[in-house]
Amino acid sequence: MTASSSIHPLNALFVALVSLQALFVLELLSDVVLPELFIDHRSGWLLAEFLGTAVLFVDMIVRFDELNPARKPFYLAGIAGCAMGWCFQFFVHYLDSALMS
Repeated sequence: MTASSSIHPLNALFVALVSLQALFVLELLSDVVLPELFIDHRSGWLLAEFLGTAVLFVDMIVRFDELNPARKPFYLAGIAGCAMGWCFQFFVHYLDSALMS
């Protein structure tokens, strides 16, 4: 597998994580109701986001010197944003779960 072909799944993972973050924020800020698949399995989605963020973080550490210097700040900011977004979602979800029970 070449270096460029191994990047495509990571790009897809990054887009998926950003999309899940956007869905969560959209649900909080507007009257949009997410499909039951997202609502009923929020804990599973949070676990998947955590694993995806961890994969991107480890990839960043392993390939840090190989990253394009012009894109490096955006890559770092994107992964930091995914990690902070996951922490925020985790806090809100489990705070909401604790108050509901």
